[in-house]
Amino acid sequence: MTHRVVATTYNLWADSRWSERTEPLRAYLELTRPDVLCVQELRPASRDLIDAALPDHSRVDDEFEGWLREGNIWWSNAIFELLEHGAEELGLLSPLRRLFWVRLRHLASETTVLVATAHYTWQGNPRERTEGSSPRIAESLATVEALERVAETAEPVLFMGDLNDATNAIRILREAGLLDSFTACGAPLQPTHPARPTASGNPQVLDWQLHRGAIRCMNSHVGEYFLGDIAPSDHKPVVATYALGERTDVAGPGAATS
Repeated sequence: MTHRVVATTYNLWADSRWSERTEPLRAYLELTRPDVLCVQELRPASRDLIDAALPDHSRVDDEFEGWLREGNIWWSNAIFELLEHGAEELGLLSPLRRLFWVRLRHLASETTVLVATAHYTWQGNPRERTEGSSPRIAESLATVEALERVAETAEPVLFMGDLNDATNAIRILREAGLLDSFTACGAPLQPTHPARPTASGNPQVLDWQLHRGAIRCMNSHVGEYFLGDIAPSDHKPVVATYALGERTDVAGPGAATS
């Protein structure tokens, strides 16, 4: 039997312009109510806002500060229950960033799914500018190793986040058997940053959802939401609907392009 789950990944832009973005973010979450929500650049104020906007959801509560000030995962209590969670080192340059993950039991099917999120290092970091090499290569390889270590045999895996890359890091993840939601839906890549006019910059595909195992991406989109002329973040959310229990084989590295 097929069970559908809606997942969203969202970089919350830390504290930037927070007073202006509070109501847009609250309104977006109350409107969309994703079954699974993975966030990056979390802060105490945005954590409390999400808790209030999604009262029927739970999240990880852990003493490691990264769960409060970098990443966390929310899930609908009507659909899932938490079995375990963890935070794996990826060698990220920001000390509180990890591969944050949860193992959830799907209540209707009694199966489990591993959900993980990460925030790879920004392209403009001083070391990359000086040394001329991308830390995201090593970070993506470490992600593959961590997922292999943490995921149970044949367990569906959802990995998503702000990966700050659209080339080699994504190629490594695809070659490891992870299928991105753009490719799964036969769609071209869509820029996820910036959310204009709230933020500025050149359009880039920075945010991704990828999956493997007995889970099929049915549709995916990059969200465009504003309250007045203010978006909830400088990034746009990536939203995907999945069918648990259905397997889609990866077609290979020839994936969607912009």
